[in-house]
Amino acid sequence: MNVDIEGIERVICGFSKITNANGNQPLEVMYYLKPIDLAYLQKLFDIDPNDPDPAVVDVIYCYDINEEQAKALQPYVIDGVIDLEKYDFMLDCHAKE
Repeated sequence: MNVDIEGIERVICGFSKITNANGNQPLEVMYYLKPIDLAYLQKLFDIDPNDPDPAVVDVIYCYDINEEQAKALQPYVIDGVIDLEKYDFMLDCHAKE
């Protein structure tokens, strides 16, 4: 098992499908993820584990979530549902507090 990076928390961010007056899609929901295997995320988001950028390899950047990815990630979501009909979702991460 290729464990995830120590010191970060993975989250799924759901943004409004409707832009506000500033042209932005406001964050509406944020769901924390249970621990997840890094190799699994790399495969799910088609990330080359040999990429020279460590932020790519470690899945640090934000990634849009499609329907297939939503289904694969749903079992890892704590207290939430990835509803692509309601929100535009992205995989994100931040430092543990």
